[in-house]
Amino acid sequence: MPSVSFKQEIFIPFHYVDAAGILFFGHTFTLAHQVFESFVVQALCCSWAQWFQNPSWIVPIKNAEASFQAPLLAGLSCQVQLSIEEIKQNSFSVHYEFIQNDQLCCMVKTIHVFCNRQSKDKLLIPNEIKSQLELYF
Repeated sequence: MPSVSFKQEIFIPFHYVDAAGILFFGHTFTLAHQVFESFVVQALCCSWAQWFQNPSWIVPIKNAEASFQAPLLAGLSCQVQLSIEEIKQNSFSVHYEFIQNDQLCCMVKTIHVFCNRQSKDKLLIPNEIKSQLELYF
């Protein structure tokens, strides 16, 4: 884990859980992406439109996985700690830790790839973005 991670407090709403009051696994990715959007704007200093509606490039998720250690419960807040696990020429990996009541409940990993918006060919990560990502590596 890097010395600096991006942290965000989130709330687990009732409509994201199953009958037992435990977060439905699919919503873990929704919450991770919600934190990622905040990371882009606040930590990478990139406007939402510049990242998600860029006319030149897109950054689709190539892979996503989650591992659960304990249930995430409805009606409680949860801290998500985001760090950059790996940076390559065209892609980077994001690691998320979901902590509730001082317990690690879930880890998520996503791999994002920079691509040309039109051709979908891989692109090098822009230097200004790469340098910001490295702060969380």
